[in-house]
Amino acid sequence: MYHYPTTKINKKSEPIIFIHGTGMDHTVWTLPVRHYLRKKRDVISIDLPGHGKNKDKPLDSISKLSNYIYNFLDKHSIENFSIVGHSMGSLIALEMASSHPSRVDAISMIGTAFPMQVNEALLESAKSNPQIAINILTFMGYSYSSRLGGSKNPGMWMTESTKRLMQKSNKGIIYKDLKACSQFDNGLEKARNVTAKVQLILGTNDFLTPRVKAQDLIDNFKDPLVEEVRGSGHSMMMEEPNIVLDYLNKLF
Repeated sequence: MYHYPTTKINKKSEPIIFIHGTGMDHTVWTLPVRHYLRKKRDVISIDLPGHGKNKDKPLDSISKLSNYIYNFLDKHSIENFSIVGHSMGSLIALEMASSHPSRVDAISMIGTAFPMQVNEALLESAKSNPQIAINILTFMGYSYSSRLGGSKNPGMWMTESTKRLMQKSNKGIIYKDLKACSQFDNGLEKARNVTAKVQLILGTNDFLTPRVKAQDLIDNFKDPLVEEVRGSGHSMMMEEPNIVLDYLNKLF
């Protein structure tokens, strides 16, 4: 597995694990990773199998991805940790916190919903013509205003940067990721099994995982901290990176 930073992991540090979403990689977490490194907090920002610099065979279910990360953590003798996950990564965080509740201290689920439904036409496009799926995901992944520009990072074109990142993904990755999200089940039961501190960060203009679709999750967690990013779409780390970081700092 590729992870950033690539230095030796302190197995007693209880790191924060950052897990990206569909077709993406560890680079979407650049701001919070650097922030916590400056604060002397150990972090592990991973590329899931088949994503970014990770050349392992892609996996097609949330449970398989969860087990893959646990195998990595066990290999490095990391017992306790926290998780920040975006979109598909949020479902992996939920699976991990539910399957081994004593090992997970806290989870932050960014841009999440259950069920995380995927339109059949989008799935078919991801399988037969990935560029169409990438165009749809990029368009729907941003709020109206962010499609026009206005990046908080000077010189950055948010929508095109996301499109280019997805285009770099290996063959079949977009389809496998979307399929894994659509087939994730028993999410509410799993939410009830979580003993970790829980935070949800939700965009009020999120068209892919609308705020209303997270309500059942919220109702089944124990006292979750619910934060809203006003005006943001699904791609909150790009649209409002500083607000997302401020919310993460409430948890960590």
